[in-house]
Amino acid sequence: MPTIENELKQLALDSSANLVGVTTKHVLADGPPSADPSYVLPAARSVISFAIALDPPTIRAFIAKQDWLSHCNERKEKVQRLYTIGDKLAAFLQERGHEAVNVAINNNYRTEPGAADVTEMTEFHPEFAHRYAAVGAGLGRLGWSGNLMTPRFGSLVELGSVITSAELAPDPVLAESPCDRCKMCALSCPVGMIHPKESVTVSVAGVTETIARKRPNTCCWIGCTGYEGLSAAGTWGNWSPYRLGRALPEDTRELDELCISLQKADPMMNLADNSFTDYRAAVFDPDWFYYTVCGFCRSVCWPDRPDRLENHKLITGSGTAALRTDGLHVTADENAIEEETPYLVDVVIEPGNEPDDLPNFNPMDRAVIERRRERGL
Repeated sequence: MPTIENELKQLALDSSANLVGVTTKHVLADGPPSADPSYVLPAARSVISFAIALDPPTIRAFIAKQDWLSHCNERKEKVQRLYTIGDKLAAFLQERGHEAVNVAINNNYRTEPGAADVTEMTEFHPEFAHRYAAVGAGLGRLGWSGNLMTPRFGSLVELGSVITSAELAPDPVLAESPCDRCKMCALSCPVGMIHPKESVTVSVAGVTETIARKRPNTCCWIGCTGYEGLSAAGTWGNWSPYRLGRALPEDTRELDELCISLQKADPMMNLADNSFTDYRAAVFDPDWFYYTVCGFCRSVCWPDRPDRLENHKLITGSGTAALRTDGLHVTADENAIEEETPYLVDVVIEPGNEPDDLPNFNPMDRAVIERRRERGL
């Protein structure tokens, strides 16, 4: 007769998960605070961790600046599938008398003292970290970047977790890390979030991981949100057309203050129904666009080292991004011009034909283009 653990795993796999495993509150007890499942469910005893792989050709077209939209759209579709898998697992457990919570896939941050909302946060610690659960469940280990790295898919996975009061048998943690310290993740981050040499240690699920020392989380927020898209070299960047026009502050307090100011000025963050209000509702809204401009530290990290080296070359040889006046992000060329915005950043604009109705891509992009129209540009 199949065990409840095997039934849960088969249900996840049948529902399109590529990886699934089980861990427990006890196994995760030595981890950082966001590894504690009882923050989400006080009666927590176990966690089912599951992952869906991203499409390598789509990733490669994204990092090479050949195709922006396909990766954005794939991420939305994969996150919808993660929620659906989690719902099925939670319902399975609840029907058998157990408490179960399908953890939010993203934008689920723990409250911070003095922060009225997400625009005033600087730590961005998740309510529960899917990557720690995945380590405990044997799906992978933490790579140099701190992202989960799996033997089969590298870091090209989206993660989900279901926390339950059921007492489940944990899977073994991977004995060896698939990360070989190639450091391509550090060399592919345009804002220098990941140090290529200096390290720290993180203990979780009975293993001590040696990962890169990182700059404050607000540095990553500025880069991955897209307030800065240009690398220090000035010859390449992520998919963001926005520019701060100066180096990011080294002082943590100055960096945090800058991040807060940028969020306060961002048209998206001023929407009443932005994705930080209800991430799940946003993901299932057919009109909501999954705005993605970076994540290169994950995208570069494929299972095989030669692929990682090739991905790094693609990133650093891909040039920089511009906002086309039809709302698309494109590779900047000789027609691109840099203009000021009221949002504390400049924007690189690629003039072109403007449709009567702009696509629903990104609120800041829309605001920039509409402002240009009002000024007759």
